[in-house]
Amino acid sequence: MEQDELSPEHAEQQLHPARDADEPPEDSAPELVPSELTAAEQGALLTALLFSAGEVLSAPRLAEYFNVDPAELDVLAAEAAGRLRPLGLDILQAAGGLRLVTASQWDAQLSGFHRSVRKGRLSKSALEILAVVAYEQPVTRSRIDELRQVSSESTLRTLLDKRLITVAGRAETPGRPFLYRTTDTFLETFGLLALSDLPPRPASFAAAESLSIGRPDDQEPASLDDLPGFDADDLATGELED
Repeated sequence: MEQDELSPEHAEQQLHPARDADEPPEDSAPELVPSELTAAEQGALLTALLFSAGEVLSAPRLAEYFNVDPAELDVLAAEAAGRLRPLGLDILQAAGGLRLVTASQWDAQLSGFHRSVRKGRLSKSALEILAVVAYEQPVTRSRIDELRQVSSESTLRTLLDKRLITVAGRAETPGRPFLYRTTDTFLETFGLLALSDLPPRPASFAAAESLSIGRPDDQEPASLDDLPGFDADDLATGELED
């Protein structure tokens, strides 16, 4: 029987996260944008919404808010992005929605400027576990451990804390172990619109020996170049703020 690595309270928070007191009810519909706004004003409002959110806003929610269809929302976002790029900003499609980001043309300069800022990077063991969860989800810890042939408990906690994975429920097997899946934060971090954008499932997953065997959780940090089945050209390097 697999022993769950999360306390009941932690698991309950993962399955049923608490709602902030100021958060509106899920069924409340946003007020529609006034029809008299010009296209430029709607683009400015979209930019303000994305800036104030600081995260991905879902495309369906935005389309409803602006009272447009998905294709019209794409046009609105593209036009707004065109006005933003000369200012060093852009609108990125990610995780089924839109997010305000810095323009990619300045990535090298930004990286150089912030080089002294310590980034929290994922260890090789964390990247391996993310690969397993991404392709096997929903997946139990015992399955992850079976593929890696080393305990994944502490690294799973780290990925949960970084919100790259979450508890998706319990398996209908003896002991009812927790099931894990990736999150929208995972998609945003690696620049994916959806899980369907993942590279083809690596054949190496068919054999546990093709993954790193017995690698400790405190292994030196790695980039996605070391992630089984991923190629640096397919996904951006995963860096997270501490």
